[in-house]
Amino acid sequence: MMKKWLGIILAVLFTVSCAEMPMGTDMLGENADIVGTWVEESHEDEITLMARAESLAADAYGFTIRGDGTFIERKNADWCATPPISYENFEGTWEALSDSLLEVTVGYWGGTITYQMRIVSLDEQYLRIRYLFGDNRADSK
Repeated sequence: MMKKWLGIILAVLFTVSCAEMPMGTDMLGENADIVGTWVEESHEDEITLMARAESLAADAYGFTIRGDGTFIERKNADWCATPPISYENFEGTWEALSDSLLEVTVGYWGGTITYQMRIVSLDEQYLRIRYLFGDNRADSK
């Protein structure tokens, strides 16, 4: 009888603990293909065009979004953005707030920053995004 109750209690605890875990890419719907590595191609009118890549480039901005909620951003390694720019990988996390909005918390040369990334469009090769900082962030939490 004790084994039966123990089994029921464990099943309930397992169900509750899994229910509280973030859904990760599930919330992204059709945009779940954003998981992967992206390197900057161009920037125009507040839209950044990223190209899918096998790995981060040594001398260009880019990021890797992993399905487990981790985020790697390759960007300027110090406060000075005048060439020659040195790049470094910074670790962080991401969370889907909707099917087209991510919240990213990641390190940078001066500490940690939190910003949002709006998915403008996504296909197999290209990702168009708009970065939202400070007062421009969407109220989607």
